Amino acid sequence: MSWRALALSLLLALVACGGRRTHSTRATAAAARVPTPQDRLLALLPQGAQVVIEIDLARLRANPVVGALVTRVLGAGTLPDIAGVPAAPLGSAERIVLASYGVGTAQAATVTLIEAKAEVAGARPITEGVWGLGPPEWIEPIENRAALAAAGVGKQLAPPEDILALRDVAIPKGAPGSSVRVTARLGFDARISLARQTGLDSAPAQLSLWGDVVDDAGIVLEADATDPGEKATKQAVARLEAAVRGALRALANEPLARALGLTSTISAARITVHGRWVRCVIAIGPEHLKRVVERAGALLR
Repeated sequence: MSWRALALSLLLALVACGGRRTHSTRATAAAARVPTPQDRLLALLPQGAQVVIEIDLARLRANPVVGALVTRVLGAGTLPDIAGVPAAPLGSAERIVLASYGVGTAQAATVTLIEAKAEVAGARPITEGVWGLGPPEWIEPIENRAALAAAGVGKQLAPPEDILALRDVAIPKGAPGSSVRVTARLGFDARISLARQTGLDSAPAQLSLWGDVVDDAGIVLEADATDPGEKATKQAVARLEAAVRGALRALANEPLARALGLTSTISAARITVHGRWVRCVIAIGPEHLKRVVERAGALLR
């Protein structure tokens, strides 16, 4: 998976995600867990997903600031390439979940689950209203899980607890929901691959990202410097903090960031350290967000 493709896709998602103006940008690991519409898709995933990206497209369309732009983008074609997966028409899609396995290895694979009111061309039907894209050896187990659940065989499907727990780390206190969430648990091979792609000295062992926008927008990123169970050292945390700052500098200088007028916003991101975690908060004010949306619309034209 290309980190630049992922980062730029999340940058676009920052401009195109919906919610209500009741959230704070202060993250908490103890945020109350509230079921989300995409939990249905998460429950179908096989165990062991290393990177999971969740996007609530229905919520995007409903947002008064970016809804028209999102509807136009999805109606005109496909979602921008996020993780090298086959593109699919998403005009009728409500939600999408991407899960990557074996990141950084020769067995790397990405599965895409799409909740849609109509058939998604090129995708395989999983269960009522859910379609799948990905290698057959990964899609078939998902179909089997859905079939067993529909037949009432075995335990009721539920989202993996480890994904839910990591996802909660970045949710701001009092946030009513989100439109974009990313969780990542990166093993040795994945961290080496990410460090090689970025040219940075350190990659996080775990990552939790939350994104939302109302008339303003915000992203909260939490990155873990060490693997769970290991002792966090000052050196490891310092390396990760430097890596986050370096990644932000690189992202701020990307042509898309400059074209959208987000360079200064990304450069002004607030970075703090608490224990083994490095927190990064990016915020866009209401007037700035309107200008970003206008520039995005001009780029589409």
